[in-house]
Amino acid sequence: MASLPLYLEFGGFRAIHACWDEASMQKLKKQTLDGTLTNEQLCTAADQNDPLFDLVETAVKGPGLELRDGLSFLDKAGHERTSIRRKWWNSKAKTWREVAISVPDLEMLPDGILPEGILQSSYPTDASPVFFGHYWMEGTPHPQADNALCLDYSAGKDGPLVSEARKRPRGQ
Repeated sequence: MASLPLYLEFGGFRAIHACWDEASMQKLKKQTLDGTLTNEQLCTAADQNDPLFDLVETAVKGPGLELRDGLSFLDKAGHERTSIRRKWWNSKAKTWREVAISVPDLEMLPDGILPEGILQSSYPTDASPVFFGHYWMEGTPHPQADNALCLDYSAGKDGPLVSEARKRPRGQ
């Protein structure tokens, strides 16, 4: 496992475990050889006080977002959470409920407008297509955005690993 890259990038598409955050990826690219961590970097990435920790956490877990004003919710295991995982691919989200993922009951979240700046780190709509996993989607598989597709529909619990091919208009 230690020899596998954190991400793959080809001319026409990208692949990552959980999140392609462009700012984090640029920093990772400068620090790693083709996305693969050295043994020393693996140890450094485990240190929560090291900047590499946050870069790797974002790539393999996705970005979190702290709830405001002491709000919390119970996750599917009944643990109280004060932060959410964010749909980093959804540049159109305007509210906490629209941007949250892995929250069993969205009614537990405020329906208010997101704080300014949250969507600045969303995956650009003109970026290369990105394939990712991690989130254990449910329901009928579908693209999360025009250029973002989650391949994991609860594969760890006998759900499918999926992909979708769409016919692209000529010239694209």
